[in-house]
Amino acid sequence: MLKLRVIWPNAGHALLPEAGADVRLEAGGTPLPLASMSRGVREFDIPDGTARVVLKATFTASFGAVGRVGPMSHPVLQVEQPYDVVAGGTMLEAANIPAYVKSHPLVDTKVMANVNGAALAQIRTEFVNITPFWMAYAGFASEYAAEHQPGDPELVALGYTGGKPLIWFATVPAACAAPPAPGVGCVVFFRPESYEYTRVDEADHEMFGLNRYLLKPVDEPHADVWRRDVFRPDPSDGNRPYVWLRAGFEDALSRSGKPVVILHPWPSGSDFGAATGASLPVLAGGALRLLWAEQRLGRSRGAIRLGRLGVAGYSAGGLSMWAALASNKQRVSEVYAFDARGTPSSAGAAIQWFNSRSDTVLRMTGGYQLTANEGIRISIEKLAGGPVPRVTATPPNKKAYEAGSNPLWDHVITAYPHLRERADVWHQFAVFGGYVALPGPFALTFLQQFLQDSLF
Repeated sequence: MLKLRVIWPNAGHALLPEAGADVRLEAGGTPLPLASMSRGVREFDIPDGTARVVLKATFTASFGAVGRVGPMSHPVLQVEQPYDVVAGGTMLEAANIPAYVKSHPLVDTKVMANVNGAALAQIRTEFVNITPFWMAYAGFASEYAAEHQPGDPELVALGYTGGKPLIWFATVPAACAAPPAPGVGCVVFFRPESYEYTRVDEADHEMFGLNRYLLKPVDEPHADVWRRDVFRPDPSDGNRPYVWLRAGFEDALSRSGKPVVILHPWPSGSDFGAATGASLPVLAGGALRLLWAEQRLGRSRGAIRLGRLGVAGYSAGGLSMWAALASNKQRVSEVYAFDARGTPSSAGAAIQWFNSRSDTVLRMTGGYQLTANEGIRISIEKLAGGPVPRVTATPPNKKAYEAGSNPLWDHVITAYPHLRERADVWHQFAVFGGYVALPGPFALTFLQQFLQDSLF
């Protein structure tokens, strides 16, 4: 009798509770009885004479009341994989699924070693979809929902069951629906320190810091100060200037037209966990595989995989970005350093990485890091004997912040000209770079320019 063993990693994780694991094998629409079960394992006997079976699995996470949110249960992963019984009833062959032009991307099937007439199916549960939980628990999620427009890139909250960081976000543009090649580009963005958390089901989750990067500014004089593309007085803080700017990452990604997913590993405090280590390409590939399985990218296209990989970091997030580059020098091809901390101490490594291949791209913006950025660019071009378009330092020096030099900066600083010479204020402009709310010709943000000039 043919046997099938089904396993999945990280069984028993809060996002993969054993009670929420509904794993079945059906023949002719009828569930086959379990031969045995244990944590993360289900075994089935397939009766002789069976021609086809279908593996169906749904993993559901459940949490009790969290703050203002009542108890919640949602499926975080669902897969279905049909098999043909072949070789005289002694083997299983995974059937192709039209949506993937292959078998299910989250199910790996192979013959079990040293066991006759047995197959092993591993369901890839390293990443699961926790979007409903995040949107219910996180403060300022309603602001995101209200301002996110049809046609904007899709935001998916991912739960990582293999360690830290527990929560990741994926920004998926429409261009990824039908990418021109199986290799899908990915940029991993490292933000500055965030709040600390240990669970998905926490009342303290905040989406405010994510909105700041994802959403574009609004041209409404009476809008909340944090939603603007200009510095405005903050009534909640004695009318002192509020100098954060929305960065408009979603809009920049969409306008660039590039089939690139931006991943945001969500740190606990300043801890990015495995995202800065050598496993980053595997993690990024796993996130893309889940997005493909859910048909959020690569629709009706087979062999989707991680293609060109980039890392980006803003402010203190630069420390983690440079660490991720150091761990993955051979795999990372693009670096976007938005006034990134750690640039002076990483300059030598950045230059060495850039010169190691002909397909590397380095883009840097400056406030505090103007001198370090320009030093890296000059060093690279001296070694090359001339200009190298693949590296840019924007702006090149503090003169670019003088009145009349940059209309975008002049717009941002309109109400507070006395702040013009302050590096801490340049620092806020360095992750933005354009005014996207004003009517008239669109002015590029730094991210859009970098993506348009990229090799993605």
